[in-house]
Amino acid sequence: MEKKNLWMVIIIVAGFLGFMMGYSVPPFLEVGFGDNIDLLEEGAPLPDDILKQYEHLYEDEEEE
Repeated sequence: MEKKNLWMVIIIVAGFLGFMMGYSVPPFLEVGFGDNIDLLEEGAPLPDDILKQYEHLYEDEEEE
């Protein structure tokens, strides 16, 4: 009876780990942690007008 319980626990844990791996591997491949790094496209650089809008966030507040 105890061996049957052990196999049930092993099957449940293996099923849960397989489920979690199925959900975690595709995002890793999408962000470039896998073999398909060459398939990813680089992002477009931000236009200068957008960068100027956020320039004040990088300034020191002590200068005021």
